[in-house]
Amino acid sequence: MTQDQLDRSLKWGVIFSILWLAGAGSLLAVIFGYKAKKAIEASNGSLVGSGRAWWCLVVGGLGIIFWVPIVFVAVINQF
Repeated sequence: MTQDQLDRSLKWGVIFSILWLAGAGSLLAVIFGYKAKKAIEASNGSLVGSGRAWWCLVVGGLGIIFWVPIVFVAVINQF
């Protein structure tokens, strides 16, 4: 993965972590963050962006933890 590819991936990860999109945005943020973190670790320091990768993982994870159960309960209560 090149630095440009990593930057694009992390840019979308940060955007999706902010835009929840019914849980899909948070999930995509976590996926982008995880892939970026693995690429950074595999590059032996030649790729930068660890802070943004952690942002995607933490904020995306919080979005999943907070909103998915609320939506699940709301859907269950409709039946």
